[in-house]
Amino acid sequence: MLQIQQLIQTGQIETAIHETETMLGQLPASGFQYIIGKDLLHLTGPLTAYFNYFYTVMTEDEELEVKALYLEMNSFTIQYDQWFLHLLAYESLAHHDNPDWLADFSGEAQKRLNITGFEALQETNKQYMQTEGYRDDQLRQACELQEYLIILRLQELALKTVRTNKGKAPWANIPVLVGAHDYEDLIFTIQ
Repeated sequence: MLQIQQLIQTGQIETAIHETETMLGQLPASGFQYIIGKDLLHLTGPLTAYFNYFYTVMTEDEELEVKALYLEMNSFTIQYDQWFLHLLAYESLAHHDNPDWLADFSGEAQKRLNITGFEALQETNKQYMQTEGYRDDQLRQACELQEYLIILRLQELALKTVRTNKGKAPWANIPVLVGAHDYEDLIFTIQ
């Protein structure tokens, strides 16, 4: 998993996706393989609208000088009934080797963006937890790889959304950090 973390930190999201899918595909069949070949790119339009709305509220209504944004997925491993994205704004971009600074946000979205398209995975995660699937080493490994892929697919979505809006939307010209709650070691920064 350290290799995947390094790929994320160096911005090699596509390579990380490919390698993680390959590893997951080599494990015994389970509901976690559903994610192989699936992405979240159908959410590019809604995510653009979410960024636009949030940035406008932060800069105009709250009068913040936004220097960075953090797009975070909720604690999806334990909150499997609903997966969503949440935005935070920062008036300064601290050195992000230590993720503790993420708690010092300047503004927070009052709305969230629901993730659609992975409902089958949500059900698989629910069954996994309810049946204590984590007691099976191979199933636990499949679950962990699926977790990485969910985060990687979120990062892929954010990267495409930011690139599509470069030069068009002011928020696309500042650093956007992308991760999931409790996965601070997997945060990807889009410059």
